[in-house]
Amino acid sequence: MFRRFPHIAVASLAALTIGLSACSGSTPTGQQTASQGSNTSEATQSSASPAQTKKADPDLASKLLTGEVAGVTLKKLDELPDLDSALKGADAQIEPAGCLNTGITQLEAGATAVTQTGVVSLLLSSDSAAPGKYKEYAQKCSSASGTVAGSPVKQNIEQQQAPAVEGVNDLVAATVSSESTINGKAVNTKAYLLIGSVNGNTVVAQSMTLKGGEPSSETVIELFKAQVEKIKG
Repeated sequence: MFRRFPHIAVASLAALTIGLSACSGSTPTGQQTASQGSNTSEATQSSASPAQTKKADPDLASKLLTGEVAGVTLKKLDELPDLDSALKGADAQIEPAGCLNTGITQLEAGATAVTQTGVVSLLLSSDSAAPGKYKEYAQKCSSASGTVAGSPVKQNIEQQQAPAVEGVNDLVAATVSSESTINGKAVNTKAYLLIGSVNGNTVVAQSMTLKGGEPSSETVIELFKAQVEKIKG
């Protein structure tokens, strides 16, 4: 089952698409950490004004981090996930309506690392507005449920206090927990995700566990910062 993690992971980065994509056996996506109780707080970090935002890098894919980073070994994805419609064509019935579209589009490159407890994912998008779109998605779909291919799925998203990262616009942090069924077996995932824009591009980093443990926010923050520095040059 671990061999399927990279695909489930990339599909999880998007919020509901995680559990849903896993259930339907559709292609990749990505996600985040477990809910952290009532201490959860929503925050968006802005370190630069919109006027300072640069145009997207036409060679963004060449700046993707791979290899040993933040204690994990990242491998470039040969096929990028469709985070805005991961379950297109699948028999998915999810409420609230619109919770299959995360707003994360224009992906240029991605990488994943399989760990002992789950998957760490990194994605690069040329859409600098993606963080704001994802924030709206997380607010609208903070609690979503339904069925995929007849199997029940449930997901909760909680926005968290975002860490300070110099040069990053609209930084959003969130935890995502999902309950789904794969091949008749219950699967509970927890993930921690960071999404923010830098120099006209968007970076999405996430750690997801598939064994019920807590995802590593430290790994995600370190990975996110390293990718931001590489993009900034």
